[in-house]
Amino acid sequence: MPKPINIQDSISIHPNGATSTSNLTTSSSYPSSNACTDSNSDTYARYTVTRSTTGETYFTFDVPSIPNGATITSITATVKVYVNNTTYVTNTVCQLYSGTTAKGSNYTFASTNSSNVVNMTNTGTWTVSELPDMRLKIGGTGNNSNNNKYIYVYGATVVINYSISGTAYTITAASSVNGVAATPATQDVMSGEDATDIRIDADSIDELAVTDNGVDITNALVRHAIETTATTNRVLGTYTLVSGSFNSSSSTYFQGLVGKGIDNTKTTSNYYSSGSGTIAVFTYDMSFTDIPSNVTITRVYCEVNGHAESTSNSNEYMCAQLISGSTDLSEELNFKSIGTSNTTQTLECTTIPTVAQLASMKLQCRLGYYGGAINGATCYVEYELPNAGNGYYWTYSLTNLSADHTILIEEAGVYIPPEEDPQYEYQSLTISSINATTNPGTGTTRVIEGSNQTITISPTDPQLTLALDNGVDITSQLVGGTPNNTYTVTTPADADYGFNLNSSTGFYVSQNDSQSKTASIARVNLNLESNCLVTFTYINYAEAGYDYGLFGKLDTKIAYDGLTASSGSSSPSDSTSNYQYICSSASDNTQTQKTLTYEVPMGTHFIEVKYGKDDASDAGNDNLQFKVELKATSTGGDYTYTLTNITQKHSLVFVFGNVNYYFITSSGTNCRLFPDGQQVKLEGESYKINIIPNNITDTVSLTDNNVNQVLTKEEGVDKNNNPVVSYNYTITNIQAAHTIAVSSTASSQLFIKSQGSWVPVVKLYLKQDDRWIEQDVTYLLDNNLKYLKKGN
Repeated sequence: MPKPINIQDSISIHPNGATSTSNLTTSSSYPSSNACTDSNSDTYARYTVTRSTTGETYFTFDVPSIPNGATITSITATVKVYVNNTTYVTNTVCQLYSGTTAKGSNYTFASTNSSNVVNMTNTGTWTVSELPDMRLKIGGTGNNSNNNKYIYVYGATVVINYSISGTAYTITAASSVNGVAATPATQDVMSGEDATDIRIDADSIDELAVTDNGVDITNALVRHAIETTATTNRVLGTYTLVSGSFNSSSSTYFQGLVGKGIDNTKTTSNYYSSGSGTIAVFTYDMSFTDIPSNVTITRVYCEVNGHAESTSNSNEYMCAQLISGSTDLSEELNFKSIGTSNTTQTLECTTIPTVAQLASMKLQCRLGYYGGAINGATCYVEYELPNAGNGYYWTYSLTNLSADHTILIEEAGVYIPPEEDPQYEYQSLTISSINATTNPGTGTTRVIEGSNQTITISPTDPQLTLALDNGVDITSQLVGGTPNNTYTVTTPADADYGFNLNSSTGFYVSQNDSQSKTASIARVNLNLESNCLVTFTYINYAEAGYDYGLFGKLDTKIAYDGLTASSGSSSPSDSTSNYQYICSSASDNTQTQKTLTYEVPMGTHFIEVKYGKDDASDAGNDNLQFKVELKATSTGGDYTYTLTNITQKHSLVFVFGNVNYYFITSSGTNCRLFPDGQQVKLEGESYKINIIPNNITDTVSLTDNNVNQVLTKEEGVDKNNNPVVSYNYTITNIQAAHTIAVSSTASSQLFIKSQGSWVPVVKLYLKQDDRWIEQDVTYLLDNNLKYLKKGN
């Protein structure tokens, strides 16, 4: 029954972990876990900010489930955080994020008082779907001194206030089959909202009876393969000097100069060297402590980005190697042989380490007198999961809720078809789909003859491949579905120059050529009904190192001023972190077309493009040109297809995505089939058909591609305790199309079930005009069985 809901409620949560830390380090005495508490904790995590850099870490949250349809009215947070010295650490950050999207205001903290509390009230507008990705960013910038630069984090309390008003329905899922689980067990869903998919953990459903409010939904279940392999990675961890020293620099300083990711470039113009005549040996933590002990490790390798400062001096080298304790896991990589330019090389483990060895794995580096640099590294472990590769689970979707639902999983038995009102005639509506869910669900639904039916198709892949009704293409009759993704290019009001469209080439062209110390600005406004790949094709005619083509990050405003040359080059006036890509090197500044692609979620966004010029001379065409292409990577909504005045059975097929599929076509006489008609299946999937003969004593036979098949017969009773019989046939690992023909032939002898067995009837009496009249023992319809009377 629907439940009226009118609730004002709130939940309080605390951090459950820290992740994505960069340019910050912690010690074992003050780990990140100390701050995974409320904001009044007595324990704290202490972060050391790397010299002359901005460090940051993100705390994550386990947000309890809030019913679909709820409105987030406000989110507030209390964070206990401070720095040891406001001179050593500046530009502090305390802000909530949803994934990579900042929410609301950044609250700085500048207190050196251990009782300092930051009260965050403007945390932006949130939706329920954004809550699972909630993160709290804490960070700051270390100055250029050698003094300790600490951020202390005691904890945080986030309060989520929400309201619900309307009607909710309850969905329950339960299994009575040993080893088969259904989750979630219960959920309340607002009227008109979609429920969380019901997951059924079972390798096969052939021996299961799965019903929704008593109606078989086996054909509506979607099968998913359990992943067979997994890959985990780590970037550079804590730095440790094992032996030797660094020339004129402390180990802390050295650590501050080294990047934390594989894509980092050389962080300083200085090289790092050991002392005269010595070798410095240092390691980075690359440990994997979260890999299950029962996996099979198949490959371990590390991508290392670095350089050697010289290749001519015999005392110069930079070497890297993977180790675990005293065991060498890989060959040594010598950057001297590679050269002085930054390059990424792969360290492959020649001996596959054990899980225990991975827990203490390190990247060991050796530095000769003239030195070099390790700018970043990422290690990867590939492994196979136990009992995977032939396992599956199943999901069932419920959309646009308008009733309570009870999903039951029981041992398979006789198939009971949907009840039909005897005053109506019925037709079969059979639906199958790939990469889409439908309402009504896939399988066969019996609909009243002459009625109308609208089918809603919700694709999970944006590419519509096939839509058929009884084999006829109905693509043009589908309504909706195609996302309307558009963009416009405008010039911001405070920009001096813009970009104009060249209608003959389709490129937008900057308009500040030959204008020193100026910039052309274009704002590309995106209105997306689906997730998209936004690709810029561009031509950059700028002078290398002087005039720049700049592409901003998504939803990030960039500086609109020009550039000023200095010491033979120029650079953007605002932070380079505001840009996705900067065309600055000689290889960028050619007439060759190049591309830059952004992954953009659905919604309203913008990307700013800039052509900035310095005060030096001009060269060539002196402009930046670009054009934009949008490619949907998710669907933009549901399709609908409407049948009116249904007078025949319909087989509807919907396929999305570039997939291999096969048709399974079934037909029968003197029986009902579930499913009935044409279905579509992926290669390797299974297909099961249930056959209900018109009479329980009929003889049923089936051919598959003209080959006779053995059927499984099931006997039982319906909810009124009347005897019922069904037959079923299953095709596994489909590799070709199948045509199934079923026939049901009436028996010449009448049988009745007695003490669990069917026995022939010797005498038969039917009541006529209040008298019992003996009949010939011939074939009768099932409906007449209720009039049977035991003879003398």
